[in-house]
Amino acid sequence: MVMCDFRSLRYKLPPEAFACGPKNEPEPSDLIDEETWQELIWLPDDVSLRTSDHHGTLLRKARQLTGHWIEMVLDIQSLIPNPRDDALALACLNVYDDLQASIYTMLTGFYRQSIATLRIALEETLTGAYFRAYPNPTRFQQWADGLQEGQLWVGEIRKKLSKIEPYSFFESGKYKLLCGKDSWAGFLYGFLSKFVHGCSYYTDEDGNRVPTSNVGLWGGSNGPVYEERSVKLWSVIFFETALFCLMLVGLAEKRLLDLEKPAGVGFKDFLKRAISWHRGIAPLHPVACDIVRILEDSY
Repeated sequence: MVMCDFRSLRYKLPPEAFACGPKNEPEPSDLIDEETWQELIWLPDDVSLRTSDHHGTLLRKARQLTGHWIEMVLDIQSLIPNPRDDALALACLNVYDDLQASIYTMLTGFYRQSIATLRIALEETLTGAYFRAYPNPTRFQQWADGLQEGQLWVGEIRKKLSKIEPYSFFESGKYKLLCGKDSWAGFLYGFLSKFVHGCSYYTDEDGNRVPTSNVGLWGGSNGPVYEERSVKLWSVIFFETALFCLMLVGLAEKRLLDLEKPAGVGFKDFLKRAISWHRGIAPLHPVACDIVRILEDSY
């Protein structure tokens, strides 16, 4: 007997499945034609099936990470009278969407976009930490409104964070690894930026090249195809970026560490899981272990 693959079913969710959905589902008003649908959907659908054939565990862990992340967002909001006025709360809420988008675009084979999206998550978390360290309601509102006066540069953020506790703990002596020159933040931002800009490769100091275009990540194909090596590349940078952002949030909002009634597993357990997921794929950055010790001591 041949079992039906649950992935072969496609249906709309009912209105009650959405927090802000319509009460009544409107009838189609401009239905897409079959040829256009096929051109847009069939290749990404094919990739999503092949990816989920071979990377179910990876996808489950990534989904669990986003689930814990939104629980953490609720915890941050519970600590603040008006979350709308807090840069860290706003940034973490946006990062949740970025992480979800990264997973989905990887699942459907758009590897460049799935990795490039992570730079947005990194920028937002750094910005949230920055405004917690250097409160400026006027500039924050300008930044949130997208005004030129509120524009921030990642280099400026990293430089200023490196001069203030607790981030400065990792910028003296043998460390100099979190936000300063040649830091973890600097490496991640530089690597992710290659997927945002128009270059075709990221080349490290040893001359190793990593493709940063979809064509390169597809192994030369001109359309979305499943490529195991690119999935593995995404998995390393996804869990590393998420772990960096999580640690930065813990350094910026230490009350999360001992919150009595967290919405989910709690920050410390979330951090342990994020570390284990990352360790299962690649070694931790050297400064990560030092950050864990600081967080466990609640500085």
